Amino acid sequence: MKSRSLPLLVLLLTCFATAAFAQGETEATEAEAKPEAKPEAKPEVKPEVKAPAVVDVSEEIIFERLTGFYFEGRGGVFLTFGGSRGYSDGQPFFGFEFGYDINEELSVQLAYASGYQAANPLQDPYDHPDYHYDFGMTFINLSADYDLYGAERWAIEARLGGGVVIINPEADPDQGVVDGDVFGGFRFEYYTLLRHFTVAIESNFYYVIPTMIPALSASGSIIYNF
Repeated sequence: MKSRSLPLLVLLLTCFATAAFAQGETEATEAEAKPEAKPEAKPEVKPEVKAPAVVDVSEEIIFERLTGFYFEGRGGVFLTFGGSRGYSDGQPFFGFEFGYDINEELSVQLAYASGYQAANPLQDPYDHPDYHYDFGMTFINLSADYDLYGAERWAIEARLGGGVVIINPEADPDQGVVDGDVFGGFRFEYYTLLRHFTVAIESNFYYVIPTMIPALSASGSIIYNF
């Protein structure tokens, strides 16, 4: 009985060993086939971006109004009143001046200006042929400006002055070529950011004596401060 059951026992042990070996190979294969788990990636933290600082450009511009000696050039229109016609045609007007700022409110000038009077003789040439129909007027004046109102970059000024006038040809044959004049006017000045330059517009009323010729000029100017 024992001799018969021994082969059967060996067969059972062999089957059990084979099954156990096959299961071990299967588990090893599955372990190799299974991908290795990667560590969970952390979200990238971007550095905080600060907004650029706002620079006030106006604070970087330093304005400085220069005073002292200056030179001015001007150009505009000129006309006279009265006379046989009542008023003359508008004609070119130009001039220049040297000046000095005593302070920021008061300035003095030596000025040259020239205008042309057209189509307004003092007397009708048909009845008075000695009176010229057209003539030129050259002014050489001393004057002063005073700031009436203003701010850092602009000013409104009053101007008063007087001097001599050369009239060529003479407006009145009974008067000399050289007369006198007084004048007054207003001007507006704007101080640019170009360090030495100022621009201005002005209007002046002249009265020529003893020839008794009223005249008006309107002009623009460019001023250079030394």
